Amino acid sequence: MHRLRFSTVLAVSLSLTATLFSQDGETASPAPPVPQLEAYESWKMAKREEQGSLTPATTIWAPEGFSVELIKAATEKEDSWVGMAFDDSGHLFLGMEQKGILRLTFDEAGKVTESKVVEDSLEECRGLLWAYDSLYANANNSKGLYRLRDTTGDGNFDEKKLLLATEGGVGHGRNHLRLGPDGFIYIVHGNNPLLSEEDESPKSPHRNYGEDQLIKNPIDEIYNQLPVPAGHIIRTDKDGSFFERLCGGLRNTLDIDFNQDGEMFAYDADSEWDSGLAWYKPTRVLHITSGSEFGWRRGTGKWPAYYPDSLPAACNIGLGSPTGVGFAYDSNFPDRWKNSFLIADWSYGRLLAVHLTPDGASYTGEQETFLSGRPLNLTDFVFHKGDLWFITGGRRTQSAVYRVRWTGEAEPPENPFQPTRAEIQDGRALRALRHQLEEFHVRKDPIGTDLALQNITHPDRHIRFAARIALENQPIEEWKGETLEEKYPDALLALARLAPSEDQPPLVKAILSELPTESESDSLTLLRALQLSFIRQGEPSPELKSQCIETLRPLFPTGTQNIDHELCELLVYLQAPDLIDPILTLIKNSDDTRDWTHYLVFVRYLENGWTDELRKRYLEGLAKAESFPAGRWYIRTLQALRTEAVDSLSEEQKTKFADLLAPTTPEVPAPPITVDPANYVQDWKLEDFSEEMKSDLSGHSTESGQKAYHKAGCAACHRIQTDPSTANAVLGPDLTGLSARFDTRAILESIIHPSRVIGDKYINPAGPNISLMPPGLINGLEKQEILDLLAYLTKSGE
Repeated sequence: MHRLRFSTVLAVSLSLTATLFSQDGETASPAPPVPQLEAYESWKMAKREEQGSLTPATTIWAPEGFSVELIKAATEKEDSWVGMAFDDSGHLFLGMEQKGILRLTFDEAGKVTESKVVEDSLEECRGLLWAYDSLYANANNSKGLYRLRDTTGDGNFDEKKLLLATEGGVGHGRNHLRLGPDGFIYIVHGNNPLLSEEDESPKSPHRNYGEDQLIKNPIDEIYNQLPVPAGHIIRTDKDGSFFERLCGGLRNTLDIDFNQDGEMFAYDADSEWDSGLAWYKPTRVLHITSGSEFGWRRGTGKWPAYYPDSLPAACNIGLGSPTGVGFAYDSNFPDRWKNSFLIADWSYGRLLAVHLTPDGASYTGEQETFLSGRPLNLTDFVFHKGDLWFITGGRRTQSAVYRVRWTGEAEPPENPFQPTRAEIQDGRALRALRHQLEEFHVRKDPIGTDLALQNITHPDRHIRFAARIALENQPIEEWKGETLEEKYPDALLALARLAPSEDQPPLVKAILSELPTESESDSLTLLRALQLSFIRQGEPSPELKSQCIETLRPLFPTGTQNIDHELCELLVYLQAPDLIDPILTLIKNSDDTRDWTHYLVFVRYLENGWTDELRKRYLEGLAKAESFPAGRWYIRTLQALRTEAVDSLSEEQKTKFADLLAPTTPEVPAPPITVDPANYVQDWKLEDFSEEMKSDLSGHSTESGQKAYHKAGCAACHRIQTDPSTANAVLGPDLTGLSARFDTRAILESIIHPSRVIGDKYINPAGPNISLMPPGLINGLEKQEILDLLAYLTKSGE
């Protein structure tokens, strides 16, 4: 079974300090790529009070053949910029973070000739869209969607109309706007705004949503109260005459765009403090389809990606801070990037290119870095006259407008991400079927019932999802009988979501009769259907509980992680006997933080069967989890579990387990330093390699570099897949394929200055805000050995 270790929270901090400065209009030359994962807090370098807060174009890395140009830096009076849009005349509108909208006018050369505030009342216009001779503004702090029009032609907005007012908070708020290929306007909301029942159209395909958490967890009280359906996307017309909710279960998607097939994609946020927990959801590229649900909930209630009543990501990105997105079809870029989905990561200062390939009725993606800088607090971007224009800003940081151009001075690279003809054809056929089913998400018709039942067992998950939503929109009496007779897993799931309580006995018996099954997908669907029945139809009768326990208890554990997680939750809810020992055994035998946290949370709900020995094993499992330094909520969750566990002990038990009552502090030993006075060579500085960094290292020995890798102690903490002796080196990040992320200078700088920037989430709870990697590891190497080491690192994984 694949085990995902969350060792990246211990990552060594890599850094690249910008030392160059430029003036408005300066043209960029390619510069070294900056760190991605390990520089989450680098946006703070863009605070106005920081020296060098303006990122020079010359320090922004782009692929060969591209130039980056600084067009204009914001003055203090021009605020920080969070949204942008060009009108048909080439004016650029900028949403100011505090209040107002700024308009830039350009000459033929692209130089700014006028900067003018054209609206001074709307607060934090994150979303700006020019369409239908109007400027639409999604004003977050003003809590509304507005349409601005110039009815006199004098260049001023004399008409301002509120199209939609929403209640709720503003942190994950009213975000970007997009004009769809259907001519409708799409509104992106994070998980704070609330769309009222009065405003929501009855034709919204996203309905029947709920928290749908089987066992409510008191730990969740430490999280913000955010009602379902969390973040969502709304469709309206140019006049705001209706508002259809298309999807839900997002955290804080900032932006969306449509590919050439007319399919919608988004880049959703994570909660980085959850890292290490079973319910952590990474930032992810999502394919937004009709009625889609992505499972973002409060605290422990977040749905795992395998829940069949939700949809998976097209591409998991990892830790990040999503802002603007867009397909590059309107650019003059080479095909490798012209056909990609670009996504901005504000915290890590990068613009990623996601290459999407048809995969059944949906898509899967691969990512690569397109732009990176430090800081590069990129909030939004658009394409204009074939070039990419982007702005930096947010959180009152220094803002600027930049332009990225393909110069044509390099040979266009090959596009290794081009889908095959078969992938294109198969995808087109399955998407057409999905669209047929989606017609019945808001339309009632016996034809829709038949079509849904015909496809409810389709091997494609997106087809099954679309079929279930279509089925749920039809009268339940049209499909309940066939569902109970044929026992289609996804149809049983639909019945669990909609059927009245009196239908619970035959539904539960139908589900149980299909278990066990060899299909992991069907198993997870049937187990989820049981959960939803207990959630929505109510607690089962004692007789039904006994039947459930009789069927499910012999199955646990199965050895399949996802199934075991769901069986555990169900059996705990049912208070099945003899369950504590196998759960604690799973904790002991696992090296996966998701297992530890999942089982530690649920086993404590078992009311009977606890012995002193089992309580001891629980405390030992808790100590095991505490020994791992992870995200902030990981630490707080374990603190809450420990407080609860200790409070539940009698005085006699507290005495008996005295050595297990105190929380365990993560102990992360420093990597061994092999340099002693006898082997000391020099206290190496970055400037000692200035000349060597100007040329490539192709002539250096990677064999000698591998020896230096071990000699300097790198192999104690960092794994490289081509070196089997480093298989257990998980303290620091995996360095395989390092050159795909960083250039040679950035690698060298991170070795010499490992603690230059460390994000809050990487602070070791056991120590100060310094990297776990000590400086001076290469001071026992000769210069030639260091250059060989760099050559080895840049070739690792090839």
